[in-house]
Amino acid sequence: MKKCLVLIALLIPMFVLQASPISKKESVIRIEVPYHDAVYQLQDKYHLSIIDAQDYHVDAYATQDLINTLRNNGYKVTILIDDYQKESGKLFQAIHTYAQVCSTMYALSQNYPAITKLETLGFSVQNRPILAMRVTDNPLIEENEPEVRLVGAHHGNEKISTEVTLSFLRYLTENYSSNPQVTDLVDNREIWIIPILNADGHVANNRTNSNGVDLNRDYGYMWQSASPSPWSQIETRAVQKHSQLNNITLEYEYHSTASYVNYLWDYHPKDPPDSSYIISISQQYADSTYGSTTTQLSKINGFAWYVARGSAQDAIFGIWGGIGTTIETQYPSTQAKVDSICIANRRALLAMITRAGWGIAGTVVDSITSAPLFAMVQFANPKRWPTYTDKTLGDFHKMIAPGDYTFKVSANGYQPKTVTVTVPTTGVVDVDVKLIPDTNNLYYVQKIVWVRRDNINNPPTYYDETYTMDGLGMPDGIYYSLGPAGQIVLEADPPIRNFIGNDFTVYEGDATPEFYIVSVSNDWRSSWYSYGSYSGTVNFDLTTVGMDSVRYIKIVNSGGGSTSDPYSGFDLDGVSYRQNQSAIIEDVSLRMINTVRLAIYPNPTKSLVNIKYQCALGGLKIYNIEGRIIREFTLNSGSENIIWDTKDKLGNLVPSGIYFCVIDEPQGMYKQKIVLNR
Repeated sequence: MKKCLVLIALLIPMFVLQASPISKKESVIRIEVPYHDAVYQLQDKYHLSIIDAQDYHVDAYATQDLINTLRNNGYKVTILIDDYQKESGKLFQAIHTYAQVCSTMYALSQNYPAITKLETLGFSVQNRPILAMRVTDNPLIEENEPEVRLVGAHHGNEKISTEVTLSFLRYLTENYSSNPQVTDLVDNREIWIIPILNADGHVANNRTNSNGVDLNRDYGYMWQSASPSPWSQIETRAVQKHSQLNNITLEYEYHSTASYVNYLWDYHPKDPPDSSYIISISQQYADSTYGSTTTQLSKINGFAWYVARGSAQDAIFGIWGGIGTTIETQYPSTQAKVDSICIANRRALLAMITRAGWGIAGTVVDSITSAPLFAMVQFANPKRWPTYTDKTLGDFHKMIAPGDYTFKVSANGYQPKTVTVTVPTTGVVDVDVKLIPDTNNLYYVQKIVWVRRDNINNPPTYYDETYTMDGLGMPDGIYYSLGPAGQIVLEADPPIRNFIGNDFTVYEGDATPEFYIVSVSNDWRSSWYSYGSYSGTVNFDLTTVGMDSVRYIKIVNSGGGSTSDPYSGFDLDGVSYRQNQSAIIEDVSLRMINTVRLAIYPNPTKSLVNIKYQCALGGLKIYNIEGRIIREFTLNSGSENIIWDTKDKLGNLVPSGIYFCVIDEPQGMYKQKIVLNR
């Protein structure tokens, strides 16, 4: 770690010398509208970078070309600030530069190594590091703690977002030893702080990154053409990767130009099932920013303000199940106003990071080995958005209102388990879930990579929708409808493998067949292999597209069936697939010949396994639960005993778990399960 930090320190002076992004001059304009809903038509048609939307006007950034286009189409446009970059630079000169932010973070990591770890999430288009600070009491060790993430400067010209996050980082580190509340939070939370996501935009004072893309329209949940493609930019993909590696419970993205706690959804008026709780904590955040008109925030629904597709807050919730919220603060003109905004948001953050530990927490492990499991936690009664366990420790943390809940925990290769809990008014209820290995051979896709459900009407209309979460996991008759022009990319974890016969199944959710196109890939950004168009529930064989294994499935609605929302488009009820070799064995066992016999004892066992067989000719293989061969034996014709010492091909003892002993003859296969419990 020290070598990495020294390298960062040496690179910092070079950042100032690098070329800044080249962009056209942007003005701040005001567009008059007859009523608020006209904002949605403007947004869909012109992809405006909106600053504020009121009943009779919209304030936005615009180039001269866009201003001309708007005027040519009959809109009354007033220029409020001719050159925003130039004028905003005059407003406040004491804001931290990118290089100063990097230097400050490096210094804090050196001064407080016991509670910080400085990491580079990735690099910008112009090769500037995107720095993140991990703040916790054991920063080099992954612990069972709620994870909170604060992100500044999605928009490079909204510099106060960097000041709020950097100020909070300094407050945590400098007060850890003296402030009991800070000590408790650092000891019992994992806090990630990213003061500048859009490094190039911050340096150039641009809203967009160096490719001219608005990063807060580039995320993969309900993305729609405001950027080249979902997750198209290197900066947002750094966040995507970080989200895959870290189970974020609560996230705040900081912006400026308004005074709002902007809660989800941004893309659609239909509230998620967690909405009442999200509104409640948004109000608490807003209430904590008391002090003056400069600092005071009020809550607002993102879509009710104006529509934004592909936003960070929608993605963290829709894809990973963490609660994301956008904080809009005023742009200050003096050091005193900067300080007051930072202090007001600090009060709110201390309260909300405390709340991040309330609700339901737990771990999900293998019942035999106690190995942590990646699992989906689905809430059915009452319905709430699902969350996931951390892949390293198997822990999960769900912020949720007090009350009684029933949820199902499911992990591929294990029997699902239903749990009922009562969440207290304050604090957390802890559950430890032990899942029993399952040999039914069916795995289920549980993760979304990206999804879009286009609004094909002009002017736009926003009808009711089904929930994307209902297209995941085990098919149950509750499904997600893609919409007329919708598509979804799913991740199979572990990957789908090519066995004999069909390898995966796409389930149609209702009795009305609808057409959809299925493609598969090992790189969701390119190289898709298409099966063509199908309807209804269909089985697919990887041999058809010449693939040994695939990790991603893309499903695109292609017409037919219902065209009325919320059930328009293909109704996805889930995707199942076979992952281990026993799936093949189950298929072939119907034609097992009488000349094969197999007996295993003791079973379960702690060490040696006595395998007695009778066969004509063939081989014997030991598979693990993932379908991988770990040991092979050559068999002689007739009856004989083999002693398996529970070691693999390399002579290493295999861990406790479920294994399969398989005899493979030309006429068929036979298998027996071995339970190893050391």
